[in-house]
Amino acid sequence: MSPGKVFGELAVLYNCQRTATIKAVTACKLWAIDRHCFQTIMMRTGLLRQALYTKFLKSVPTFTALNEEKLIKIADVLEETYYSPGTYVIRQGACGDTFYIISKGSVKVTMRESPNAEEKFIRTLKEGEFFGEKALQGEDIRTANIIAGEGTGVTCLVIDRESFMQHIGEIDDMKQIYGHMDDSRRKLNETFNAMKLSDLQKIATLGVGGFGRVELVQISGDTSRSFALKQMKKSQIVETRQQQHIMSEKEIMMSANCDFIVKLFKTFKDRKYLYMLMESCLGGELWTILRDRGNFDDQTTRFYTACVVEAFDYLHSRGIIYRDLKPENLLLDLKGYVKLVDFGFAKRLQVGRKTWTFCGTPEYVAPEVILNKGHDISADYWSLGVLMFELLTGTPPFTGPDPMKTYNSILKGIDAVEFPRDITKTANSLIKRLCRDNPAERLGYQRGGIKDIQKHKWFEGFHWDALKTRKLTPPIVPRVRGVLDASNFDEYPADAESPPPDDITGWDIDF
Repeated sequence: MSPGKVFGELAVLYNCQRTATIKAVTACKLWAIDRHCFQTIMMRTGLLRQALYTKFLKSVPTFTALNEEKLIKIADVLEETYYSPGTYVIRQGACGDTFYIISKGSVKVTMRESPNAEEKFIRTLKEGEFFGEKALQGEDIRTANIIAGEGTGVTCLVIDRESFMQHIGEIDDMKQIYGHMDDSRRKLNETFNAMKLSDLQKIATLGVGGFGRVELVQISGDTSRSFALKQMKKSQIVETRQQQHIMSEKEIMMSANCDFIVKLFKTFKDRKYLYMLMESCLGGELWTILRDRGNFDDQTTRFYTACVVEAFDYLHSRGIIYRDLKPENLLLDLKGYVKLVDFGFAKRLQVGRKTWTFCGTPEYVAPEVILNKGHDISADYWSLGVLMFELLTGTPPFTGPDPMKTYNSILKGIDAVEFPRDITKTANSLIKRLCRDNPAERLGYQRGGIKDIQKHKWFEGFHWDALKTRKLTPPIVPRVRGVLDASNFDEYPADAESPPPDDITGWDIDF
């Protein structure tokens, strides 16, 4: 490697093992940046930009009545555009649909009183001032010329009428339910209060993951039902610094009461493990069925996507971002309905706020997560588009031999992806509208919210009410011969690992 080359860039995004050795051949001078420093810079610049843009917007009469959340959404859509000295930004008499705020430099305002008259200088507009606001209300005939100032030119924050109208519609205030759950959910939790870990008998292994295993269990003396028990090594959670994620997972799942989300009934802990007792979905992982079938047709994909849309509707209306959508995290229940599982990356966000944690499966990560720009629920809509593509074709749209190649493919965008011919026109359109590079332009994130996805042509004729009331017949009804039948899951060998070390530091006191 010679001057100008870079290495180790994946480590800036997240903690990962080095895949090669780097050795200095000659005396060598390197520039280096560590992850914490990089992420702090990115977060600070993102927050400063958001604060500056919203401050600009607040000074515009058109925007004074808007609440903070709407201002932040509009700030996210503003595009920075530079005009070199002497360039006409607007010409008198032209039609316009664009509004400008000056963020750097200045412009000159001139007018002609008649078509053949000389241009007369009117005034200079400087940083923080704006022009063209009437264009946001309706078709605007420009009444003056706006010319970029001499010397350095001008940089403007620009928004057009269409983008403005998409975000200015009524945005329901998100229902903040932190620590709150509905009565039926509370009663359900109470029925498990007295249960002890020793009351459970292991039947079979349903899965093996990074932190431990998921076992099919039964309550001693109750043969009418079964549960899934997720067992996680405390030492490994501490090693990978996932304590906060695990606590958040418990809090979100314990309060969630939605037919499209796997229910968590009770948690236990001992010196070595944390345990989560959940409903068992014996239909198996959607990923297993997809792997065996190769891909799904439009109708099958529509049903599973709709189940995820319902789960997202429930979560997003409560300010919760999911961040780990993939076929492996979708389980089929006995009827064949799909439920979201694994809330290790889920997080509750305050209205209008973003989060900067890098997480998710490489193929499903949204561009703003890779670029460390801060992300919110719109990252879930990106992953919904990726899921649709994978269900229809059998592989995600963005793949690579290693994570860095996958991320580069994601940053090239959905338009660089070749869609197979058998993906219908309406499916193609919905995937592309969900996977827009700009998070603010994604379907589901605009003024109509998640209803915009439900109203898309691809879902035309789909019976949403029948889905909610579970009266639709699922496309695949799994074969389950009883509450102890684990045959829809892959077989796993018995746990041969030696027990993990004890952890009695007490970080999990509230688990």
